[in-house]
Amino acid sequence: MKYRILCIAICAAVLLAGCTPVSEEPDAGTESMTVLSDTVPENFVSPVYKALSPEEKELYDKVADAVLDFKEEVSFGEIVPRDTVRKIYRLVYAQERKYFWLSSLFYAPGDEVSSLRLSYVYDREDAALKQAELDSAADEILAGLPENASDFDAAVYFHDTIITGCTFSQSEDHVNSAYGVLVSGYGQCEGYAAAMSFLCDKKGIPNYMVCGTNERGETHAWNRVLIGGEWYNIDCTWDDPILSRDDPDFIRHDYCLVRDDEIIGITHFPDELYDGLPPCTSWTKNYFYGKNLVFDSAAEASKEIKEQIKKAGLSGKREAELRLSDDDAYYAAMARFFDSGEIKRIIDDVNSECGTDIVSAYKHNNDKMDIVHISLIYGSDEQ
Repeated sequence: MKYRILCIAICAAVLLAGCTPVSEEPDAGTESMTVLSDTVPENFVSPVYKALSPEEKELYDKVADAVLDFKEEVSFGEIVPRDTVRKIYRLVYAQERKYFWLSSLFYAPGDEVSSLRLSYVYDREDAALKQAELDSAADEILAGLPENASDFDAAVYFHDTIITGCTFSQSEDHVNSAYGVLVSGYGQCEGYAAAMSFLCDKKGIPNYMVCGTNERGETHAWNRVLIGGEWYNIDCTWDDPILSRDDPDFIRHDYCLVRDDEIIGITHFPDELYDGLPPCTSWTKNYFYGKNLVFDSAAEASKEIKEQIKKAGLSGKREAELRLSDDDAYYAAMARFFDSGEIKRIIDDVNSECGTDIVSAYKHNNDKMDIVHISLIYGSDEQ
């Protein structure tokens, strides 16, 4: 017991122990509505690793190699400040999540150390069995991706597949790993981010995990991916909120391939370890821009939302979403859709034209990002 207390006091700590979901209480509309095969390009070097000094890179490599080999201890061959060891261990733990057997705790007593004691969640044999299951699950997901899919298409597909296949949990087993998300179907933010990295690695999309906090100071993790030469933030956890109703197919794209100025310092606060890395500044491959779902006026948005509702109704789907290009257009669309009851009229028109049984909708609008999102409610839902 004494050793356990000492270990926790001086180790890297459980990086994301406080990771929490986004809770969403949907409005019911208006009053009128009721170890993988790493295929990342060989010349790609993660910005996280690139930002390290030569000495830090050497330490990083030693720790990563030791973890791959399940060594109980890694020797540095020199005296290293404990703060440096802690930094390197935190980075290895976050950036090498393919080594899902690594524990978030390590033992390094004293202010200066020459070695690091490692601990593991699984032994080598158990990890090998789980690795095979994880690879199989990932391969099955990649098999559903068209051969000519772009990196943008793949990133969105991975995002959607993770969200629809996983339930947020802090209590189930394996929730901090890609294994938990892709095999067991449960995860918290660290697991969501690890799964995204794992799939991107398989597809060859450069990426890295970001650890930090949310606006409430709770630990959080998300990803950055490189698409078309530009970096984007992608947060699968926040696009999979906990709803007040049962809707296992719910998915949104508010945090799918977004710029820094939409989230950093607002809802997402990266740890200092990620200071100075390449910023995310492009709109080009944001989900809504990449899917041509950004509109300059309420009238244009109205035509699009009707088409989406019709398409969803005919296929039994539930979601319709789009983005306005600025605040003025967004609030004009909001007034038109909800204050004036246009969504209800659209639903009535679709039912009349197509014989569908849509009775109402929930709204999940994002005022900060000018996003309109509704989830359809069918008559069968109320039986």
